[in-house]
Amino acid sequence: MGRLTHRLLVAVALAAVLVSGLATPVAAFTGFGPISADATYGVEMVFRVELAGGAPDRLDLLLRFGDDEATFVAPVTPAGASAEYRWDAARDHVTPNTPIAYRWRATDGDRVTLSPERTLLYDDDRPGLDWDSMRIGDATVHWYGGAEGQARRFGELSADGAGRAEALLGHELAGPVDIFVYDSRDEFFGALGPGAREWTGAATYPPLRTIFMWLGGGASGFLETTLVHEVTHVVFYDATANPFHDPAKWLNEGLATWSEEQSADQQRSTVEFEASGGGLFAFEAIAAGFPIGSRGASLSYAQGTTMVGMIIDRFGEGAIAGIAAAYRDGASDDEALEAGTGMPADELYADFYADFGVDPPEPIEPAPILPSNVRTPGGTGGDGDGGPAASSPAGPSTPGEEEVNVALLVVPIILLVVAGIAAAAWAARRAARRREDE
Repeated sequence: MGRLTHRLLVAVALAAVLVSGLATPVAAFTGFGPISADATYGVEMVFRVELAGGAPDRLDLLLRFGDDEATFVAPVTPAGASAEYRWDAARDHVTPNTPIAYRWRATDGDRVTLSPERTLLYDDDRPGLDWDSMRIGDATVHWYGGAEGQARRFGELSADGAGRAEALLGHELAGPVDIFVYDSRDEFFGALGPGAREWTGAATYPPLRTIFMWLGGGASGFLETTLVHEVTHVVFYDATANPFHDPAKWLNEGLATWSEEQSADQQRSTVEFEASGGGLFAFEAIAAGFPIGSRGASLSYAQGTTMVGMIIDRFGEGAIAGIAAAYRDGASDDEALEAGTGMPADELYADFYADFGVDPPEPIEPAPILPSNVRTPGGTGGDGDGGPAASSPAGPSTPGEEEVNVALLVVPIILLVVAGIAAAAWAARRAARRREDE
């Protein structure tokens, strides 16, 4: 076979390969196939999708939790024509009964494709929690074991408490409420997650419209009044929905506590006791949150409840509905209070303190920051002048001064040694050349 013939055969073979490559379409993403999700409480949530035609240039999973408008974006690397994302629920706690809206987003060049949106209900399916459920009024009560009787009672109280709160706030519940009744402390706190306080016996998550009750959280009478307190929070959430900020916490908790007995008499005694020592809080200081300590938290609840009682006694229950309506229109705390009572908030606060014989609290000036007494690597001490601290041992003020002096002695010696080695090498090469010339 000549060279020309061989070259022709090679060219024909290459052409055949190219033609076959053009004839076989390259795999490319054409759309989403089936999507699914499942969860094991406290372990993980798994989201899966099939990718018709192959993987896109970029794939993301979009998650929204409850009624939160924020979207969590998780980049996902496909495995061929499918993809999977796992949420580590043991590390990142999610409250049970949270509905999670999810969808996939594929990006191919400039083309973006969204899958249909689906919802996963992240429920508490731990072993041993064989839930039974019953709808009572606007509440669905869930229980396991032998708690049916107490669960039914909670459902009845929820209906009564919600009705009274709706009348007081001038607004109806926006949707049904779920009440989960736990028999075990560990199971109850396992639902609340790592941030729960050890003294908690009930907890409400108004955005989830969910109440968690622990049967061991107190006597039956205490639990029943607590249930009324908790369901009032859900009604308050609906009645004061504000696109800019949450209403004052003292008002939220004060109204819920007042609703337990339709009175502030018990909490007023706490305020009187603290006022005798001059220790009342400014309402602005308990608008965003309450102190962690038991005294501070107790006084915050008591002040809020007593203020709510004062507003109702002086201006009537309609004032509470007026405050709630102002919040729905986007009012600030002070604007809402004035809208409901007709009195500027600072005057309302002043009347409250005057009722207990104390002056309104004054802002506390921050204490000055003293000079540091920590010695820094540069020798800066507590005197703040950049010099060594008084307790520093005598010695050079510049770090590494001794090392610099030693280096000044060693470097010339090293240079001499290197020069000697180079000279010896040059002499050896020169001698070798002479022997070659001879």
